Amino acid sequence: MQYLKVNKIQKEFHIEGFPDGVKVIRVKGRKAQRFSDLVLHKRDLDFADECLNCINQATNAQELINEALWRSAIIFYIKCFGNNASRSQLSERVIYKNDPKAVKVFNYFSNLRNKYIVHDENSYSQSLPGAILNKGDKSYKIEKIICFSALLETLTKKNINKLHLLIKTAQLYVASQNDKICEILTIELEASPYNKLLSREPVVYNAPTLKEIDKKRVLNN
Repeated sequence: MQYLKVNKIQKEFHIEGFPDGVKVIRVKGRKAQRFSDLVLHKRDLDFADECLNCINQATNAQELINEALWRSAIIFYIKCFGNNASRSQLSERVIYKNDPKAVKVFNYFSNLRNKYIVHDENSYSQSLPGAILNKGDKSYKIEKIICFSALLETLTKKNINKLHLLIKTAQLYVASQNDKICEILTIELEASPYNKLLSREPVVYNAPTLKEIDKKRVLNN
C-alpha cells in the first residue's frame, strides 16, 4: 500500500503527485466499504507492529512503558478480529488457515486481551485477602489485614516473537486483499463515462465533534 501526501483545500482533498488529477471522487458500495475497512485494519496492525518494535529497542529501565506498549499491541491487533458493527472484521481462520499452530497462538492472545488485559476475568490476575494472626498472648488476635496481589508476566521475548509473526501474516493478507479490491474498483470505474465520474460527489472530510463520541461511524454505502 502506497502512502500519498494529502493537502486539504477547504473540505476537499488534494493528492500530491498527480499533476493531471482534477478531482478526488467518492467511491461507494460493498467493495469500497471493504477496502475502507481493510485500510483501517492496516493502520491498527501497523500500530501494533510498531509497538513491538519499540519494546525491542527499549531498555529495562522503561519497564512501565514496555508494558503499556505490549498491552497496546495486543489490543490493537485483536481489534481487527471478532465482531464489530462499524467495519467488517478479519478472520483468523482465513488468514491462518494453513497453520493450525498460528490459530492456537491467536486464541491465546485473544483470550489474553478479552479475559486479562481489557476484562479482568481469569486467574492471570489474583488478589488474595488474608489476616495476620498473632500468637494469642495479646488483647487482640489480628495483627493486620493484608492482601496478596499477583499478575502473571506475559511480556516475554517468546510472546513478542509470536505476536510479531501473527501481525506480519495479517499485514500481508490485508495488503493482498487491498490490491485485489483496488484492481476491481479501477476496472468498474473505468467502464463509466467520464462526465458521469466527474459529476460524482468529492471525498469530503468532516472533523468529528464531541457529540459523535457515542455514535457509530457512517458506513461507506
